Amino acid sequence: MRSAAGLLAALLSVGIVSACQSTGLASTGDRMVGAVGCTVVFPGPDHIDTTGTVQWEYKPNGNDSLPVILYYVSLSTLDIFPIYKDRVVFNKSSWSLELKLQLGDRGLYRLKREDEEKNGKWIQLEVLEPLSKPELWWNSSSVGSTIEMICNVTIGMVDSYQWGKDGQPIPRYGRYQLSRNNSVLQILNATLSDSGWYSCNVTNEISQNEIFRKLIISDSSAMVSNGVIMGVAVITAVIILVIDGNLYSE
Repeated sequence: MRSAAGLLAALLSVGIVSACQSTGLASTGDRMVGAVGCTVVFPGPDHIDTTGTVQWEYKPNGNDSLPVILYYVSLSTLDIFPIYKDRVVFNKSSWSLELKLQLGDRGLYRLKREDEEKNGKWIQLEVLEPLSKPELWWNSSSVGSTIEMICNVTIGMVDSYQWGKDGQPIPRYGRYQLSRNNSVLQILNATLSDSGWYSCNVTNEISQNEIFRKLIISDSSAMVSNGVIMGVAVITAVIILVIDGNLYSE
């Protein structure tokens, strides 16, 4: 089990893993992934021409292709289309394209040349938002109840949820059950031993984040019993005082 000092260190260090680790990312096969606000690089061809024109083009999924840049090779003249102003860098030596990402940039990209046989392959670009810090809440904290913990993220799409208790992974069997793509943890027939620090770790392809919260299980029946005992004790003490008072008054 993680020590108290280790758990405290984890609590202090929780945060978003740098989503811009994708900066300068070259494509893997026909797909690449980047984060909003970060930069990706579409690689140029193995061989470049000394004449003609070159165009990087973008095709929103299911729509016609649109130009990103147009480069006149012999003139070394570059036209950048308006929506990409201040967001693209075209390398005239390698013909690679560097793009600072917005959420709407997801889609297909390729390098188009005058000789269609030399056109590049379409590359699928996925643009994701870094995950916000999760929110964690529950519906009950009583002994014997079914506790439903909900881990919610307001920004970004989560690929994976990982749950923990006191620094250890929670087993996915017995009284612990997961639902709704693992975003909900259920604790069946809660006991006092279920008290502790619970964590929810969320990840996607470009970021991760985590939250810790302490759950304290209460036993209402014990509280009632203790209250009854205390009440009886108080009543008994009052009766004794009354009796004693009456005796002394006589």
